[in-house]
Amino acid sequence: MSETVEKLVRVRKYLKDHKLEGVVFHSRANFAWLSGGGDAHIVSQSERGFGALLVTAKSAVLVANRIEIDRLFNEEPLSGFTQKTFPWTQSMADALVKITGGKKFASDDPDATGLPALPGDFAYACRAQLTDAEIRRYKALGRDCVMAMETVARQLQVGDSEHQVEADLARHCLARGIQPTVLLVAFDQRVQKYRHPAPTAKHLAKMGLLVVCGNRGGLIANVTRLFHFGPIPADLLHRHEAVCRVDLALWNATKAGVAWGKVLQAGIDQYATEGFAKEWELHHQGGPTGYAGRDIVVTPDEKRVVQDQQAVAWNPSITGTKSEDTFILDGGKAVNITQASADWPMIKVQLPGGVAVSKPGILVR
Repeated sequence: MSETVEKLVRVRKYLKDHKLEGVVFHSRANFAWLSGGGDAHIVSQSERGFGALLVTAKSAVLVANRIEIDRLFNEEPLSGFTQKTFPWTQSMADALVKITGGKKFASDDPDATGLPALPGDFAYACRAQLTDAEIRRYKALGRDCVMAMETVARQLQVGDSEHQVEADLARHCLARGIQPTVLLVAFDQRVQKYRHPAPTAKHLAKMGLLVVCGNRGGLIANVTRLFHFGPIPADLLHRHEAVCRVDLALWNATKAGVAWGKVLQAGIDQYATEGFAKEWELHHQGGPTGYAGRDIVVTPDEKRVVQDQQAVAWNPSITGTKSEDTFILDGGKAVNITQASADWPMIKVQLPGGVAVSKPGILVR
């Protein structure tokens, strides 16, 4: 069964479950998901695509205006889809009035399509469990995000500005076909002060934190690394080792069938064990990912459960440091798709009764 055929089966089950005659996917994320990595974007900062995929019990159709239809149909993986087009002077919503014929449709973009919102939790019900083809693409994306991140980390110099490093990260991502959805850069005291440090004109003196969330084919890989010029202060090293143990506790607790809130509690408990009980309250801890930065930002009362073949990115932080990689749960094993390269410094962390695990350390320049 091809990837798109398998996903059409999921969508048609969703139609039946929610008593719908059809759905229209207009977001870039769902377009990429259903097509197997297709790209419908023009405006890089928008989550809205410039083409839509319409699915009923018997049909799968690409809908786009005359500007976009040929490129999308010829260059994106849309085998098995037919096509319907409309003048660029007409809106998607107006075109869909005729195409859907007043039948019971829903959409992931009600404002643009004029259709009711998708009922239930479509993203979690249909997208969360990755196919084998998606996992292969995801692993390649993870490797490339790490390569971009590590290349920049090894080349930056004292005196560089955060904006300059942001630009270097973007350049290395874009050169690999990766759209950076999040690029965070913080130097020195800004690492201590802010959990989401949007880059500024500040110049590097001693240390920094880099974050890349990179999108290719709709999938998003998330990774954070730290670097330091000269010997790492003992307190920073202590905090980094502690946050890596929190990360390990979250990874160990991420098991298929376990409620996400219960997984998070394992991390919260580890924060307390490390002597940083309140730090988890200063920033979200991450959760399942895939075609969004996070499908769910996990809170303690989250009842939805972990699925096998689901992508996850936890990002625990203790003031001044952070640990973040993206992994895929595969039969109970966490497969790290943003594994640091062989020459990146690693630290071994271990929890009582567990085995020692290597986590990315702080690069010393």
